[in-house]
Amino acid sequence: MRTLRQFPALAILLLIASALMLVPALHAARVENWLIARTFLYHGAFFAGIGVILGLALANRRPRNATRYYLTTLLLAYVVLPVALAAPMAHLVPGLGMGGAYFEMLSSLTTTGATVFSAPRLLPDALHLWRALVGWAGGLMILVAAFAILAPLNLGGFEVGEREGGDLAGRRGGTVEETTARILRIARRIGPVYAVFTGLLALLLIAAGDRPFVAVCHAMATLSTSGISPVGGLGGARSGLIGEIAIALFFLAAVSHRFLSFDLRRARPALRDPQVRLMLISVLGVTLLLFLRSFAGASEIDRQDNLLAAARAVWGSLFTVLSFLTTTGFESRDWRTMQLWSNLPAPGIILLGVAIMGGGIATTAGGIKLLRLYALYRHGLREMDLLIHPSSVWARGQGDDLITARGARVAFVFLMLFLGSIAAVMILLAATGLAFEQSLALAVAGLTTTGPAIITLGDGLGYADLTAAARAVLCVAMIVGRIEALVLIALFNPAFWR
Repeated sequence: MRTLRQFPALAILLLIASALMLVPALHAARVENWLIARTFLYHGAFFAGIGVILGLALANRRPRNATRYYLTTLLLAYVVLPVALAAPMAHLVPGLGMGGAYFEMLSSLTTTGATVFSAPRLLPDALHLWRALVGWAGGLMILVAAFAILAPLNLGGFEVGEREGGDLAGRRGGTVEETTARILRIARRIGPVYAVFTGLLALLLIAAGDRPFVAVCHAMATLSTSGISPVGGLGGARSGLIGEIAIALFFLAAVSHRFLSFDLRRARPALRDPQVRLMLISVLGVTLLLFLRSFAGASEIDRQDNLLAAARAVWGSLFTVLSFLTTTGFESRDWRTMQLWSNLPAPGIILLGVAIMGGGIATTAGGIKLLRLYALYRHGLREMDLLIHPSSVWARGQGDDLITARGARVAFVFLMLFLGSIAAVMILLAATGLAFEQSLALAVAGLTTTGPAIITLGDGLGYADLTAAARAVLCVAMIVGRIEALVLIALFNPAFWR
């Protein structure tokens, strides 16, 4: 164990990825699909050997700057690891190629859930398990990185205030040894809770009628917000409304890390978290607007008295909006019911806007993040109050202890960077021949890590239909969306390397 700790972090991640390959290998062996079992076993052994060689070769190197070392490792993990993760799929799926497999695995690792498989039911279960497992592991990786690496540096949403990550992250900065110890400590605290919540949701879905395999995949997709499904979404599951209710409850883990109950003695009541309040206001407000829109459409064709259809439309809107807010991208079965009841097209642009908002900081969700938006809201109220009363003293309200004046300014900078990133990705995608609407939806899908957002187009476009250049642009967008622009700016700042 002491020797393993001396390995570079990237080598350890490669060893973990190799160990994970045993899971689909065992699953394939259980159903006697020996080709898949051997492929994952051999690739796992090969990359484990590469990881050991790399670790032994670099074990004596001692990075002088812990911040530079771990931020660089985090970036390299999203660039390099998908190569190893994609190798078994490239070998097993005819016509996929290394480029398509790399896109698929990067999408899973960043919890985006964008897939090039237009007919998922034709894919063996072991490959679906691999996709879901990589997404689940990617969710755990970003959770640990958020608290152990980004929080001490006031990045990843923690720049809004300095108190959110303090309980788990410990003091700021430190040596490589201290940072490594912090990563292990946080992984031991988060990992078991993350796994238990996944298992609990899987049991609930099984009880609701899902096949155990589908239930496990959907549970991993929910906790990691990857939205990866072996049956093409919740419409292909058997759990129905009860399953959707269970999944909706676990979406809350992507709104505030308090729902994962890291420390019940120190956790404030969840409703006092400004992120939760903003989520409730946003989800209920958007659901109400969608219902009024649908009701107006139903009134024009004399369907407004169909109470069952109205209730299903409300639930479909509520679930789908919450799903896109957490950047999972699951679509309720009743989302289509709303369209049939009102005879109106799906309001895809609203779902894109909700996905841009994103979930909570230090969660697996992407997007701008709710705490940043709350900081901008409070700062806006303060500025408007100063216009009327220039000498006023701002009374701090509930949740204001999390927000600093500098944090509000940095949140605004991040918002501008995020919107600028959307514009840049749209331009690059348009240069590959995509239309404006397609470029917008794909840019939002990549930068918010909400792969299923492509369904908002409604024109049948899939990731398999994109050119290699368009998928390369999306790969960059997914990495930027996962580790965020502020981290990249820190990495490419010349002063950072002096």
